Amino acid sequence: MRRELFYFGFLLILFGCSLPQAISDDFEGKLVYSIDSPANTPNSEDSINYQVVYAKDSMLRIDNFTPIGKQIYIKHIPKNRAYILMDLGMKKVAIQTIPDTLKESGKYLFKYKSGSETYAGIKAYNIEVTDTEQDTTMIMNYNPDISPKYSTALKGIPGLPIKYSLHSNAMWLTYQLVSIEKRPLSIDLFGIPSDHEIITLDEFIELIQE
Repeated sequence: MRRELFYFGFLLILFGCSLPQAISDDFEGKLVYSIDSPANTPNSEDSINYQVVYAKDSMLRIDNFTPIGKQIYIKHIPKNRAYILMDLGMKKVAIQTIPDTLKESGKYLFKYKSGSETYAGIKAYNIEVTDTEQDTTMIMNYNPDISPKYSTALKGIPGLPIKYSLHSNAMWLTYQLVSIEKRPLSIDLFGIPSDHEIITLDEFIELIQE
């Protein structure tokens, strides 16, 4: 009986040292990430080297700056409903999309790693991340005090990704938090402007093929 209690206590300690669960507290504010990519100009202040994230309770907005223009991703988190806003020149569109929560299911494996770093004034804990599709393992960083729901990267990570790498278009992109502002945001930031036409993904594909 004593031996069984010992093993039970040992398992409790073991599980207590495992990865913490992702929190669900709401966050409101602005986060800016730098993007290190072979396609970007090193040490440049060009907007293409940055990603801007706005979070307000259950709403998320991500501004990306690409060679073909600015793209805005807005998402209603509980409803899992999202739109991509683009200016195509001849018209402005809001492309309807339903985030595929199953797409990255099992793609990433996480393992506790001791140590931490500080980015943008906040503590970011080390975590070992394996990209199973690329068969690559590397050390990344996350903050457990901000929910991962305010990021579209690394499905399953137990906190907001702070410094991380993603494989996209045959190259690795490294994102690093460079500033964070906790402040009230206007709900208008997360709406679809009146001059944007709401279209489906199929309609968008037809539009650019014309």
